[in-house]
Amino acid sequence: MGSYSAYFFDLGGTLLALDDDEIARDGAGRVRLLPGVAERLASLQGQRVYVVSNQSGVARGTLSIADARGFVEQVNAQADRVIADYRICTHEPDAGCVCRKPAPGLVLFLASAHELDLASAVMVGDSLADERCARNAGIGTFIWADEFFGTLAPRTAHDLILATA
Repeated sequence: MGSYSAYFFDLGGTLLALDDDEIARDGAGRVRLLPGVAERLASLQGQRVYVVSNQSGVARGTLSIADARGFVEQVNAQADRVIADYRICTHEPDAGCVCRKPAPGLVLFLASAHELDLASAVMVGDSLADERCARNAGIGTFIWADEFFGTLAPRTAHDLILATA
């Protein structure tokens, strides 16, 4: 991997396991990091690491904002506290907001708040919405999560269509 000014990560499907397009949790509310995530994130210690996530369950009432924030905190606790900051879009998919990926609002907010050079940044994600968000925000490099974390699960056109739904 090259040297980047900042790393942006999607949350569900990239860092955390999903269950029916929602972040999977056990009965105690604990999330499950995907294979290789904790170690690879921890290896970025000293880098600028951020998370951007759509969590429409908040708008639908199936998820609290505290739960959504807790997802990121659980990842951070398991990855040597490497995540510097994060932003979550809590709007419904059809809300027309500027923050819901593939719109660039979440990334642009973090870039402004932390004075980041997006042209030399990388975004890691698992969906076409993530890839489009990177492009819309002017992020220089997009890397698929399976490639970044070394899992290289087969990705089909059907998977990509489902990931953007």
